[in-house]
Amino acid sequence: MRTIGLMAALLLPNIGFADPSYALKIETPAAQKAKRAVVKLHVTPGAGFHMNQQFPTVVSVVGPAGVTVEHPKQNGKDAVKFDEHQADFDVAFVAADAGKKQFSGEFKFAVCSATSCDPKKEKLSFAVEVK
Repeated sequence: MRTIGLMAALLLPNIGFADPSYALKIETPAAQKAKRAVVKLHVTPGAGFHMNQQFPTVVSVVGPAGVTVEHPKQNGKDAVKFDEHQADFDVAFVAADAGKKQFSGEFKFAVCSATSCDPKKEKLSFAVEVK
C-alpha cells in the first residue's frame, strides 16, 4: 500500500509531502490603491524544532508592475519578531491601481532539532486584491 502511495506521489506532481519541521503562514491584507498595506509572513518551527537565529535568514519579495515594495529584501534584523519560537516579517507595499496583484519571492531560513540544523528555501507566491 505504501508503494502505491509513493508511486502516485511521483506520478502526480501536485501531490506533495508536508515538512513537519516548520509551517509557513502568509496573511494578505485588504488593500486599497495608493495606500500602504502589509503582508505578514510567519514561520513556526514544528515539534522538536526551533528557529536558527544565527542562520543568514533572508526574505526577498517582488511585486508586479505598478506596485512598490518598501523593503524588497529583508534579513533577520528586519523581522518584526525573530526568536527560537517564530520568525515574523512584514512586507509593506503600495499599489498604484486596483486589481489582483501577484507577488513572488523567496524565504531562506533554518530550523534546528537536537540532532540537526536544516536550511530551508521556501518559494513565495501570493496574491493581494487591491480595491
